[in-house]
Amino acid sequence: MAEARSSFSGSSSAEHFGAAANDDADDIELQQRLEKLEREIVDLTFENNIFEINLERKKSEPITAASAAPAFNASQATTPTSSSQDLTTAGGTSRSDRFARKRSKSRSTQGDFRIQLSLEQKIEIITTEYEQMKNEKSRRETTNEKKMDQLESDAEWIDIEIKDFDAAIAEFNKIRESSIDKRTQKIVGEKIDRYFVERIKARESLINKLRDRSSGLKRQIVRLETQLRQKEEMGETLHEVDFNQLKIENKQYLDKIDEKNVELILLKRQVGKATQSLNRFKDDLNRQIKDLLDIEQRIGKQNNLHGRAEQEMIDANQEQSRAAKIHNHLAEQTEEYEVPEVLDYVKKKALLYNLERDCEVWERKVEIAAMALQQSKQQWQALQRNAQYENNSANWSNELQAR
Repeated sequence: MAEARSSFSGSSSAEHFGAAANDDADDIELQQRLEKLEREIVDLTFENNIFEINLERKKSEPITAASAAPAFNASQATTPTSSSQDLTTAGGTSRSDRFARKRSKSRSTQGDFRIQLSLEQKIEIITTEYEQMKNEKSRRETTNEKKMDQLESDAEWIDIEIKDFDAAIAEFNKIRESSIDKRTQKIVGEKIDRYFVERIKARESLINKLRDRSSGLKRQIVRLETQLRQKEEMGETLHEVDFNQLKIENKQYLDKIDEKNVELILLKRQVGKATQSLNRFKDDLNRQIKDLLDIEQRIGKQNNLHGRAEQEMIDANQEQSRAAKIHNHLAEQTEEYEVPEVLDYVKKKALLYNLERDCEVWERKVEIAAMALQQSKQQWQALQRNAQYENNSANWSNELQAR
């Protein structure tokens, strides 16, 4: 009966442990699916942003015959995306199967008429957006370069003006110092007036020179424009064939760029997958390192407990050996002990009684002797006081006689 009960309890604990392990496996699998769905949501959000930008730009562009054509075919209408299919088909546990059946039932009740873009259309949209971004970047770089050139020229012009102002201030200070009369220490206005007149004349001459240069540049621009117009009239410019050739070359280069972009996208996907695997492996490594540290701490604690237990065992063995020695000595004493006779005990008792009585007698004698000693000390002190008194009186009498 006891064996049957133990076997039953062992089987029930095994079943409980197996159910707990299955629940843990289900939780881990659901966590992995959740992480996968989050990654897919991030990718789809990025793609949707690109597609929305492209759609907004297409709406803002004027409608042409080529752009008015239908962008999607009826054959492109598909049902659930690959992520949802992976969700419904993946997994081997009972909980994942129930979850997949529930999702399939909900999808069967609701019609899914979403339209998916083909890979070529996605690549075309991404290439278009890439070209648009590149053109926008080049346009901005050109604008920024022009602004930078303008700002640099303005800065150079400001530096020149500042240098001119500094030179003019220094020159004016020299003229002002030289125009001070040494006798009266007053400024003579004629020199300053002459300085300003010369300065105004120099500015007017500079303005005339700049005006002549500007008029010369304008004439040169007009001459170059007339030459360019004459060349266009004479047919020395590019023709439509040249433009067609350039278009063909441009299309070839664009095809090559598209191929390279496709390769770049595939490589980016591979890099993303490798990065995800690397992050997963890093997480596993960190988790294993933490487990290793915990195990090392446990091993250290167990080693300390082992050393303490060994020391306690050594102390216990020593205490046991001391107790064994004491026990053996007491056992030997009990074995060698002999009970004395009754007559010897009576004699010993009588001897003890006599000794106690003698001790009391001697104590009384000691008390009497101590009292006699005390009386002798008192008598001795009285004699000493009398002798001292007599000596003092004798000394006084001698001193009186001497006087």
